[in-house]
Amino acid sequence: MLLADASGAIHPGLVTLYELLLTARDPRTVVRWLRRTPIGTTLRAMATGEARISHSTLDTLPLSPRVQYLRHMLISAETLPAIDVRLNDLEILAAAVIDGLPAHHAGIISQYFRWGVLRKIRQRSASKPLTAGMFSARSSELRKIAAFLAWLDGQGVDLASLDQGTVDHFFAHHRSQVAVITFLKWAIQQQLTAPITPPRRQQARPAPSVQEDTIWHKVDELLDDESIPPGSRIIGLLVLVFAQRISDCVRLRRSAVSEDGATTSIIFGRTPLTLPDPIAGLLRRYIRELDRDRPFVRGGPDWLFPGTTPHLHVSEAIVALHLAPHKIHARRSQHARIDQLVQTVPASVVADTLGINVNTAIRHAARTNARWGDYPELRSSPPGE
Repeated sequence: MLLADASGAIHPGLVTLYELLLTARDPRTVVRWLRRTPIGTTLRAMATGEARISHSTLDTLPLSPRVQYLRHMLISAETLPAIDVRLNDLEILAAAVIDGLPAHHAGIISQYFRWGVLRKIRQRSASKPLTAGMFSARSSELRKIAAFLAWLDGQGVDLASLDQGTVDHFFAHHRSQVAVITFLKWAIQQQLTAPITPPRRQQARPAPSVQEDTIWHKVDELLDDESIPPGSRIIGLLVLVFAQRISDCVRLRRSAVSEDGATTSIIFGRTPLTLPDPIAGLLRRYIRELDRDRPFVRGGPDWLFPGTTPHLHVSEAIVALHLAPHKIHARRSQHARIDQLVQTVPASVVADTLGINVNTAIRHAARTNARWGDYPELRSSPPGE
């Protein structure tokens, strides 16, 4: 047996994985998964003691979706402790990139990655794990910085001798180099280079607001279009009606939804919101199908919108892709919807029910000249305190 030790019994460290696999609704998918390289060989090595049952064992394998899936499966089964898998993979990838650089570049980029990038990501990761988009962006940034240092070598210049003219020449011929700007600012702070002036990042022009009738037209489209996966339809509706961000929706738990007879409520902030019948009906049907179609009867967090990878919720990119045919711009729609809501509801109530910062709601109220802008509940403390 693949998970058995030398005595023929399931290795004690793999019992929880074995028990999770037994709950699969279709055992054939488990068999096919175990036969894939390097999943079967890695689990066999763990079972026989040739490899430790640890994240460090998986760290030695080449980065791939299969290894990532295996790691998530072991976390879901509680065989391995939970970690931010993408952050862990980013550290592995960064180490590989740095190892392939000349020594005089490797030391600088290693220092920058450790103190200028990794420290900030770890602070954020405590509340929000690294997303696929952030992983891709951070790994791309490292390569752009390495390319910049290589370009300096070609100019016969290093960071210590870098001057304004060389900086201006680089940015005049290289576009989309925000990563290099950030790196140079860090290098100046660390006194690795002279106090040069990197170009300023161009401020994006504010996108035009979405009209209210456009939002409700798209709501009708999502309610009618059954070609979109139901999870993405529901998230799209939460964006359009309740001004939610896709990034927050995908992290909702099942416990955020409650049913009381014919009433379905959801919690974004502190106060539950009663869902209108069309959205409530779609959500109730989705949850029933979710319970029926789960690949494993148990295991992993109770995500309201689980992904195909164990222990993970659906990715923001997948949801955005599903909503793209309806040209739903989530960020613009969210801002427009908040603008609309603060016209009729006190900003403090909008913040409390939608789970947004009260100062954000106040700014929307002020910008739109909402009549609720000076509502008493917005005061941070009662008079006299």
